Amino acid sequence: MKKLISMLLVLCILMLLFAGCSGDSSGNDSGSEDWPNKPLTFIVTHGAGGDTDYNARLMSRMLEDELGVAVAVNNVTGSNGAIALTQYKDENPDGYTFVFTNTAALTGNEATGISDFGFDAFEPVSVYGRQSGENIIVPADSPYENLDQLIEASKANPGSIRFGVSTGGGVYIASVILEQAGGSKFQVIESGDAAERVTSLLGGHVDATIAPYSTVKEYIENGDVKALSTLLEEPPTLIPDIPSASETLEELKLNTYYVALAPKGTDSEIVEKLNDAILKIVNENQEYSEEVERYNLQAPWALSVSDSIEELSQQRDRFMRYSEFLR
Repeated sequence: MKKLISMLLVLCILMLLFAGCSGDSSGNDSGSEDWPNKPLTFIVTHGAGGDTDYNARLMSRMLEDELGVAVAVNNVTGSNGAIALTQYKDENPDGYTFVFTNTAALTGNEATGISDFGFDAFEPVSVYGRQSGENIIVPADSPYENLDQLIEASKANPGSIRFGVSTGGGVYIASVILEQAGGSKFQVIESGDAAERVTSLLGGHVDATIAPYSTVKEYIENGDVKALSTLLEEPPTLIPDIPSASETLEELKLNTYYVALAPKGTDSEIVEKLNDAILKIVNENQEYSEEVERYNLQAPWALSVSDSIEELSQQRDRFMRYSEFLR
């Protein structure tokens, strides 16, 4: 009898240990309690040297210190971010791979039909920064001194002015608004992402294009190009003497933000933890603040998960109003 009781006690202890191990395994699968406990991977939807890449890499560097793990940044480019967004929207939602893009690409690709999905194909983490503003730029020796002159010249000689864009996204939408609302008659040419479009302009392959001020700041200061206007509804106070395009064409407004996304199904606790870390950096990290003001010419700014979803929804509604002209 004593042997039987001892065997039963051992069996009970083993069952309890097994149950405890099973519970631990389930918790580790979710990964939320001890997240992060290994390196993160950030997929950037645009090429190295552009503003989306710069802001993603700056944030990744700050997050390494904040979270205590390494962050690998990989650029997966093409089709204004659509290749990366399509590839990673269905990535394993293990909480260690995230996508960093900009709102003009995310919502613009849906409006143009390049992508058949929008922000809700992901788990939005944070809208975490304002762009310095897309600027309509021309070479320094161009005869055009303002946006109105550029539009009128295109009307006088339809197709004579080559206008570089990236298919899909905010830049393409801006070119459509210029045509639909402003009556412009440009020869619109696919010229790649922002860095590539600037190269095309400097190389004489296009006569005008659109690029973030942060990307062309050095060229403007060196006298290689000139900015005719910004597409921001309200130009940043740190950028002097560049008028808003809406002063010439009221409908031409494009506010571009940077956004972090997680694959659909990522644990909501992990999404919130990453958002908390981003907000802490944006609100408290002095080095980050100085870099953002220097590069973006904007004050550091980021939104909570819920506010990010609301902002993305509003941008989608605004872009989709032009979808019939874009498809």
